[in-house]
Amino acid sequence: MEMKVLRLLYFWERILWSLGKSPDWTRSDRAIRGRYGEWLGRRTLRRKGYRQMSRNWRSKSDRRQEIDLICSKADLLVFVEIRARSRNSLVGGYHSVNGRKRRALKRSFRSYLVESRSQASNFRFDVVEIDLPRSVGEEPVVFHHENIAIF
Repeated sequence: MEMKVLRLLYFWERILWSLGKSPDWTRSDRAIRGRYGEWLGRRTLRRKGYRQMSRNWRSKSDRRQEIDLICSKADLLVFVEIRARSRNSLVGGYHSVNGRKRRALKRSFRSYLVESRSQASNFRFDVVEIDLPRSVGEEPVVFHHENIAIF
């Protein structure tokens, strides 16, 4: 029952966000900011012509391995890490993908390619960085960094 209520809540969040009602940044918690950031990232990629194949994919062998978004565009498989940060944070979303995170992402990519038996010969890694405002009324800024070298 609790799961159904949460799904309904998340559904209504996305409806409100689609109508332009963004969360109150001064009172929203980290989970809401994260969900909103992922929603903005997905929307941005969809508008750029990417087709979403999977969201929050987890490996069957190791549930800690996660890929935020897997998309395709033409014959290219795109693995996406979405980073939502406060606009005045010390480290931006792009730079927050440090060595440890890169190694974890590489393991996840390999697991995905093995588990899905993907025939994709071309793939790349992108980072979508969302700078969330500190006050109500300001709009978030989305940056799409394509083809990040992590291998």
